[in-house]
Amino acid sequence: MRSPLFILSLITLILTACNVPKDLQPDVENLPQEQINAIEVRQKMQAEKAAEMEQKDEVPMQKNTYTTYTNGVIGNGQISVLFFHATWCPACKKNNELLEEWYSSEQFSRSVYKIDFDTATELRKQFGVTGQDTFILIDESGEEIERISFPSQSALRALLG
Repeated sequence: MRSPLFILSLITLILTACNVPKDLQPDVENLPQEQINAIEVRQKMQAEKAAEMEQKDEVPMQKNTYTTYTNGVIGNGQISVLFFHATWCPACKKNNELLEEWYSSEQFSRSVYKIDFDTATELRKQFGVTGQDTFILIDESGEEIERISFPSQSALRALLG
């Protein structure tokens, strides 16, 4: 047979979880102090857990994006993709449209930063980029992990994580 403390704890847990009105909950005034302390500790833990869950719900989940490159992206602690794009390049236009479509309807584990191939000469030199429609996967510190140019749709999706 189970101990009365176990049964009382189980009843208290069920009643607390169900938010049963006080008049239907067990009479704790006649319980030994040890059981009252256990009930209070459990209720405090449940309240802390509920507050923690609410706080997690309030923290917005980071949404990775497809956006124009800005200073500070490289080495920002995030794995990202750099897209060297030219407005006159047909392949770049096609991939730009794909990225806009995909990022508006799906979530990916990496952000993609579009870099103007014609004006970003320093970034081109830094990464040794010689042609447009080049995608470079960089790690958290900004070091190159992978590079592809004129990717297929499946290769591009794979780069997005």
